[in-house]
Amino acid sequence: MTAITLAAPLAGWAMPLEEVPDPAFAQGLVGAGMAIDPTVNELRSPCDGVVLSVHRARHACTLRAAGGAEVLLHLGIDTVGLNGEGFTAHVRDGQPVKTGDLLIGFDMDLVGSRAQSLVSMMVVVNDGFTVDGRTVNREIAAGEAAMTVHGGPESAAGTAAPAAAAAPGGAAERTATLRIAHGLHARPAAALVAAAKAHPGTVTILCRDRSANAKSVVALMGLGTTLGDRLTVRAGGAGAEGVVDTIAGLIDSGLGDPLVEGAQTPAPAAAPLAAPVPPAAEEDAGPPFAEGEEVLLKGTIAVPGQAVGTVVRRFSSRMRVAEEGEGPAVEEPRLRRALETVTAGLAESARRMPEHAAIFQAHRELLDDPELLDGALADIATGKSADWAWQRTAQLQADALAALADPRMAERAADLRDLERQVLAALSGKPPSVGLADLPAGSIVLADEILPSELAGVPAGRLAGIGMAHGGPTSHAVILAAALGVPTVVALGRQAERVPDGAAVVIDGNRGELHVSPPEDMLAATRTAVAARAVRREENRRLAGEECRMADGTRIEIFANLGRVSDAPGAVIEGAEGCGLLRTEFLFLERQSAPSEDEQYRQYQQIADALEGRPLVIRTLDVGGDKPLPYLPLPKEENPVLGLRGVRVGLREPELLRAQIRAVLRVKPAGICRIMVPMIASPSELQAVRTMVDEERAALGRAEPIELGAMIEVPAAALIADRIGAVADFLSIGTNDLTQYVLAMDRGNPYVASQLDALHPGVLRLIRQAVTGAAVHGRTVAVCGGAASDPMAAPLLIGLGVTELSATPAVIADLKAQIRGLRLEDCRRVAEAALATDSADEVRRLVAEAWPVV
Repeated sequence: MTAITLAAPLAGWAMPLEEVPDPAFAQGLVGAGMAIDPTVNELRSPCDGVVLSVHRARHACTLRAAGGAEVLLHLGIDTVGLNGEGFTAHVRDGQPVKTGDLLIGFDMDLVGSRAQSLVSMMVVVNDGFTVDGRTVNREIAAGEAAMTVHGGPESAAGTAAPAAAAAPGGAAERTATLRIAHGLHARPAAALVAAAKAHPGTVTILCRDRSANAKSVVALMGLGTTLGDRLTVRAGGAGAEGVVDTIAGLIDSGLGDPLVEGAQTPAPAAAPLAAPVPPAAEEDAGPPFAEGEEVLLKGTIAVPGQAVGTVVRRFSSRMRVAEEGEGPAVEEPRLRRALETVTAGLAESARRMPEHAAIFQAHRELLDDPELLDGALADIATGKSADWAWQRTAQLQADALAALADPRMAERAADLRDLERQVLAALSGKPPSVGLADLPAGSIVLADEILPSELAGVPAGRLAGIGMAHGGPTSHAVILAAALGVPTVVALGRQAERVPDGAAVVIDGNRGELHVSPPEDMLAATRTAVAARAVRREENRRLAGEECRMADGTRIEIFANLGRVSDAPGAVIEGAEGCGLLRTEFLFLERQSAPSEDEQYRQYQQIADALEGRPLVIRTLDVGGDKPLPYLPLPKEENPVLGLRGVRVGLREPELLRAQIRAVLRVKPAGICRIMVPMIASPSELQAVRTMVDEERAALGRAEPIELGAMIEVPAAALIADRIGAVADFLSIGTNDLTQYVLAMDRGNPYVASQLDALHPGVLRLIRQAVTGAAVHGRTVAVCGGAASDPMAAPLLIGLGVTELSATPAVIADLKAQIRGLRLEDCRRVAEAALATDSADEVRRLVAEAWPVV
């Protein structure tokens, strides 16, 4: 048996659990432990471990410590009723923590005045562990040794044996409505667990496609239940009928909490005919749309283009797996064999799509993540099945990634869910998934999220379009969809689940829309337009290599945004006149140590060689608290989007930035590269980087200067562009971040993603301000954000004075052809009118009226 010492998570008066003014804790129904009446307002980790869950009301969290002990930390009595008010969570589910790390902050005055008591509990809630050596009945300091926990996988596994043995005796199931205000928080969860533990067999609670072991307080709290949820009680073994009746009755009676009269699951309202339906507007998606019902769903543009087709639904439900296994000696080899099978499949996918081998290599690195494997093995050691252990660990890590503020990192959650599904399939002995290979021609697939593995082998012509209820525009699946030229819209919301199989739809990747059951004349017109565009695209690609000039001779440079070495050759074929944004994060993410200067130099040189002498603008590392690097010691942040990002990280970690600068300066021929610095908010930041560049250039003995530019992503930078232009050689506007900061909408939040539009007149006014400021010093202004790839944005950006657009390679040929038909005078006139509108929708109508073919 192992023993660990838990430190006091709070300073205050330590007391026995029996004295807590809550019978569920005082009687040991929740677990064994102690309590503290706090004198501080910060809850800190009592041990090294992993955060299993932070309650949605932020008043409690659970950690898994060494040996598998699950430690519930609960602030106050009846604090769940505050619904998070007065509490600030500083950690997320799945996050590793060290002893003393800040978990939750709370307003002592607010919570103390509105809760029954501030007395806070630390209890071990899973079986197989005992608690002794408690430090009680005195003042205790935060971090001081508080109690000792004994136990571990051997004893925990032993407690599971009776349930496993009893399982063959029978099975039963009942459903009941949860009619208590705050769901299964600690007290009602403990009451349910007490009833479940009286049964020798398995007891499981199911809610909204999720399941939990009814003998675990942590698992029940982790379901995230709310008032009106329907809970299914499922039991196995002798006496199963009796236990499901008992537990269903307890749920019906409130499990000790007051009942909310009339509580029931609300029925969602039907969407009005052809009216835009906001994404994620309802908790429940609702019934399918009626046959022929015309509906317009709004989402986020991911891959431009239009298509007409019939819907193929690929919404997935979480695979249900057996929780109890046959012991570590059986389950661990099963898991390792499954991982080997999936690894071989990733190698085959990389062989089929060599230009995107880096995506499948990233998946391979995720499979090799020791925390992922160790977490699953820890569960297996307690008697769980390989399937259950893998699913649980992968889900925890995916949920933690999905909660991150930065869209790029949040979208890696889809990669983990992909691997979760692949490994579970391998464990079940099923053949590898055929993904979307079996689609009929002209299919428009609707799904929660399309997974990269599903696109690896899709035959040409089968997949006409993709609509995702969730996901983001920079996910690996979207990158593959762009390579296939498949129009894609993401963040459509759960209303996409209501679209029936076989429905006729129009997907518009230029506007981020999905038209369900549109009129026949719209279907016909779109088919005609798509066919005409296909002919035009072939002609556009034939002329893509020519320089881009407007109809009146005005020169507009069209560059490409690149994210890896393999992107460069394809961008040149599409007509890119250079690279206006190289996202260097591909070199730094998903690894355990920073790339060396030599490694960076080799990668940059390969890209420069592929561009064949065209300009290469390299953005310095853009990571921060929202894009954590295991080897970069940055503090945890409450709001990473507003914290250490971009240049702020570079100035904090100067050696990391200097190594990158040296690598860029070494690229030949001298003068081909330019350096661009992200998240500049003041001239002094750029001047500090320029000083570094000059020092490193002198150290390398390089006589040739190098251009240094500033990204305009912060509203303040646009407003003082004249001051920044005095230090910068060029400016480049990152419309993705600029838009989210101007509109105060997190671009990773699916609830507002469809409203996040760079053509909002407020954003356009800041772009004009930046161009005007840059003109004071004769600086050119580029746009390298998502707006540069939007055909409706191009005339406006040019009209506002932008002379360089850096776009997604797939749209470059069409973008150049579009610009060749524009006149600067017309662009200026429409841009000026756009500045006087009230919304992005009005702006887009203006553009559509001025250039109907866009």
